[in-house]
Amino acid sequence: MSNGRIEGRAGRARPRSNPQIPKTIDFSEIDFDIFTDLLSFYVRTVNLLVSRDLDQQMAALEVAGGTGKISTLLLVGRNPGIRPSVLAHFILKDRSAMGRLLDQLQQAGLIEQKIAPEERRARELYLTAKGRRVAGQVRAVARRQSADFFSILSGQEQADLLRLLRKVYVGYVEQAPSGD
Repeated sequence: MSNGRIEGRAGRARPRSNPQIPKTIDFSEIDFDIFTDLLSFYVRTVNLLVSRDLDQQMAALEVAGGTGKISTLLLVGRNPGIRPSVLAHFILKDRSAMGRLLDQLQQAGLIEQKIAPEERRARELYLTAKGRRVAGQVRAVARRQSADFFSILSGQEQADLLRLLRKVYVGYVEQAPSGD
């Protein structure tokens, strides 16, 4: 257990891109209560920070804003013919949210839905030519953004963090209901 204080390393901090953040904020006297020892606090907070940064980096692309567009685009691209229910399971969306997401991407001309030949009620997802172009751009931006955002960590620290987060994700996604 810690004393509720968070130790900072000002020398290695990322440059502040948000003008609303005070430049000289000193949080050494802030008591973070139990948050200093809660993984969920750091996961949620880092998720917000990385999501905001990624949205800024993707601003020029049609997948900016909201959640799930990038995941959907890339997973459909690598898994042509994937069914919406399978995709929804892995990106943790319920049926209605998945439907809205697919509608947005279809209206943007990035994906198309086809009826499965062996099961007439099932739909399969495919990228359009435009979707494949945008997916390539998204991959480049996402890789660059991730490298920049996590540059505060050494290569080994990044590998360790990725391994641990992947382990947690796989542990939960294997037992999560599909939402259908």
